[in-house]
Amino acid sequence: RRPAPPVRRPTSAGGAGGAPPPPGRRPPAMSGLYENLRQLISVIDELRDVGLQKMLSLPRIVAIGTQSCGKSSLVESIVGRDFLPRGGGVVTRRPLELRLVHLNTQEYPAGTAWAIFDSSNDKKFSNFDEVRQEIERQTDLVAGSNKGIVNDPIVLTIYATDAPDLTMVDLPGITRVPVKGSDQTEDIEKKTREMARHYINDPRTIILAVLPANQDMSTSDALQLAREVDPNGLRSIGVVTKIDIMNAGDDAAKMLRGEEIPLKHGYVGVKMRTQQDIVDNKPVSAALKEEKDWFDSHRIYKSLPPGLVGTPVLIDKLTNILFRSMRKFLPEIKKEINEKRRSVQDRLDELGGDVPVEEFERVQVMWTMVTDYCEMFKNTIRGKYDRKLQRYMVNLPRGQSDASGGSQIRKIMNEFLSEYMESSITKDMSDDDIDRAIRVHEGDSLPGFPSPDTFEFLALPHLQKISIPSVECVHSVASSLDLLAQRIAHAVFRRFPKMAEATLGMTQTIIQEEKDNTRIIVEQQVACYTGYLFTNDPAYLTEHGSMEPMYQSQQRPPPPPEEEKKDPSMVERTVQNVKEGSSALYSNAKSMVNRGEKKKDQRYSGPFVAEIRKRLDAYFAITIRSVRDSVPKAIGFYLVREVQEKLQFKLLNALNQKDRLSELLGEPPHIMEERKTLVGQLKVLSSASAVLTRDPTLAAIALQAEDEEIQTARPAQPASRQDAGAAGGSRPARASPTP
Repeated sequence: RRPAPPVRRPTSAGGAGGAPPPPGRRPPAMSGLYENLRQLISVIDELRDVGLQKMLSLPRIVAIGTQSCGKSSLVESIVGRDFLPRGGGVVTRRPLELRLVHLNTQEYPAGTAWAIFDSSNDKKFSNFDEVRQEIERQTDLVAGSNKGIVNDPIVLTIYATDAPDLTMVDLPGITRVPVKGSDQTEDIEKKTREMARHYINDPRTIILAVLPANQDMSTSDALQLAREVDPNGLRSIGVVTKIDIMNAGDDAAKMLRGEEIPLKHGYVGVKMRTQQDIVDNKPVSAALKEEKDWFDSHRIYKSLPPGLVGTPVLIDKLTNILFRSMRKFLPEIKKEINEKRRSVQDRLDELGGDVPVEEFERVQVMWTMVTDYCEMFKNTIRGKYDRKLQRYMVNLPRGQSDASGGSQIRKIMNEFLSEYMESSITKDMSDDDIDRAIRVHEGDSLPGFPSPDTFEFLALPHLQKISIPSVECVHSVASSLDLLAQRIAHAVFRRFPKMAEATLGMTQTIIQEEKDNTRIIVEQQVACYTGYLFTNDPAYLTEHGSMEPMYQSQQRPPPPPEEEKKDPSMVERTVQNVKEGSSALYSNAKSMVNRGEKKKDQRYSGPFVAEIRKRLDAYFAITIRSVRDSVPKAIGFYLVREVQEKLQFKLLNALNQKDRLSELLGEPPHIMEERKTLVGQLKVLSSASAVLTRDPTLAAIALQAEDEEIQTARPAQPASRQDAGAAGGSRPARASPTP
């Protein structure tokens, strides 16, 4: 870990440790601002050091621009040191994450400065020529020595008495054409643009768009990229470089005032060292003084409003904006840190401590995990809320932790034979089929007395259809138990894969044994329903236990009383006689035909056949209802409950073996590495959370940010109230929401 030097500052403008740049002193308010900013940056830098920037979005400043637009010279002016590689063409070939830490001049002599690379084991570089050489060496190590560009940042921390408190990233410039003979590919422009987008897409990133003054703003690549991700310009700052080499008669006043392309934070013009100044090794401090004199004497720029030109103005603006950004996102960062901390702690609790060495401790670990596994298995089936289950399942992929084992089993049982509930087995039987079955089973006995075998002959083919679904129901429930066991075993024994494999194998063996026993019992139950026809169902016995309902259906209602007949006339009597004669002839002929057919094919009456049809449907419905109750009960008792009762006892007996425990409780290397990483992350997160929670300064910063947001959202208050608040001499009460 890099050392964290004291960064305390005096609270008065007259102190010797004023924040940079060297010209001028900071007022008390700015001194407090820089002190608060340093505390925030220290915490966020620690989070970055452990690699949490990939999971936690943190405020930062990112400098973007085209190749040779002056980004490197600008960074050196901000730092106050000459330390970046120089040369023609592409110089910055890896992102440089620069962390600037201001040293208090009350504790360090003026001009004190050193640099530490994140990859150099806390080695201090006091000679900044060596810093330049180290940057070149690390660049060549990763990107090669032939102008290659790679998105692998170099992390450099600079401690200096004349450096501001900032964290910024200097990106390789956008390159349009690859250098001939280099390692740069033809799509170098696409790669450099995508690298820039990768860094500035984060809504908490402040974009430092660097553009030369001697080029048209409308064609600026930096502004174009900034507008893509920040269309309203709310988090973008424009820096106009090379302002001193514009054509004669031209000036950048409109650019600086934001009249062409406005940005919320505006533009700042800077004058940097020339190439000759760099060759002559002109100090950055001298160049800053020369810059101030140049702007003060320029006919146009000296009359501009304050805050538009000069590197000191840019440093103040960047510091202020970064501080306000961090303060704005402080509550969100705190929330994300706490959520991540809880997640890491839950995972550590799940992994447990290191594997114990003593035998009794190993037995205790095994006993605890097997007990958790069996309890979770039972509670999931019974639908009981289990806190341990929720703790284990939180790390499973979404979708695997939603379905309950008990609900799946109930669904299988509810759907068992549901397709037969509304069906009729006689819908495809004709009256002739039933009549034929009756006559076939009369045999050579006296006709007119149907045999019970007729009923069995007609019902048995349909009753046998329930045999296969009953066995399939047993297999489906067993498969559901198997899947549940796999899910819980992978969650509980995630730390010990061999233990998970052994436990799951034994569980599957127990399920298979009980499934075979249950299948035999279910097959015997179904055989009773299909092999012996009997029922005590009251409705069936009442409606179909005798032939009375059939005769009741044959009884016809009495005919209505006839009207009193009048004496017919002669014509009417003649017509009536003719009708009666025709009817008699027709009846005689029909009776002769019917007697011939009856002799040929004896048939049972329609009501009798209809009654047989009703009895078949009624008995089948009773059987389906009984089987839908009895088979799930047998499966639930002999399979589901038996597995639950035997699981823990058999697992503990089989796994509680001294020689076997050493093998089963062996952790894979990736688990040990994960625990080590989580412990380190938890240490940093706990430290950051403690600082954000307990430090009164940071708590006040968050409170102040919240107050400012509330005041901004509310309409302006009357002057009398403002005066009254100012007269109180203390911090005003927090505003309450407008009703």
